[in-house]
Amino acid sequence: MRNGRAAGVDADLEVRIAQIEQMTLDQIAAFQSRMLTEITTGRITPREASAIDRALGKRLNAIEQELRAGG
Repeated sequence: MRNGRAAGVDADLEVRIAQIEQMTLDQIAAFQSRMLTEITTGRITPREASAIDRALGKRLNAIEQELRAGG
């Protein structure tokens, strides 16, 4: 069974991913800078960093598709 801390971490990660799904390119750039700081200071785990990286990649792909469809 998961402990309360692990469940809280997963919930925080889900919130971050939901936020990423709505970000603009400028917001993503600022977010990536903050994430690098959090990774280097050990505030997030490698698993969390990987999940966030996947979400950022998906969002960037979605933005690219939007730009192609609009242009």
